[in-house]
Amino acid sequence: MIAFVALSAVVVAAQSYPPPFPRSGATKLLDNDRVQVWDVSWPKGQPTPLHRHPYAMTGLYYAPGDRVITAVDGSKRPVTTKAGNIVWQLKGITHIEEGTSESPLRAVMIELKGDGPTGTINKVGTAAGLRAFTGNAMPLLDNERVTVWDYTSGSDPGQSSRRSLTPPTRHSHPMDTVVVWTDGSTGHTAFMPAGTAHTDESIGGATKATMFELK
Repeated sequence: MIAFVALSAVVVAAQSYPPPFPRSGATKLLDNDRVQVWDVSWPKGQPTPLHRHPYAMTGLYYAPGDRVITAVDGSKRPVTTKAGNIVWQLKGITHIEEGTSESPLRAVMIELKGDGPTGTINKVGTAAGLRAFTGNAMPLLDNERVTVWDYTSGSDPGQSSRRSLTPPTRHSHPMDTVVVWTDGSTGHTAFMPAGTAHTDESIGGATKATMFELK
């Protein structure tokens, strides 16, 4: 009985942790049945509450910065993150985060709803002869939930932007895709449903974007 009560207390405590967002320094950019997307900063000297991530998470750090991460047991880990790093984190992580650099770390964080891939693929565009966006590009990240691609405006979306700057051609996106770009100090995002077909990505005045294909 004592063991059962103790286990129940642990379960209740685990369920009582708040999610990481919303919080100060985080602005919601997008929310639908596949994802929640946040523009996030870690201001110096402003620790987050102890929180648990209920979703697997991916995204892009777009401004460099430092922070210290405190685990549930109180242990601390300093982290320095470069701009351009891709986020991948499994759900269930519980910690406190606090910015430590004068210029705060900034990122666009994508929470992946659901417990696994949905398998949503729309091949209408490719069946009609359109190239898939991915083409011969080299992914920045590829796992069971997401494939991440670099994109440069004006490049052929079916080729790696590092290898080709040929004019873009009409192409399709077989998977639901989150597009992330920045204007230097703010993150922006758009959602393209599987089956979207077009010539170039809509990223405002930006020249580069990161594409997150949802599996």
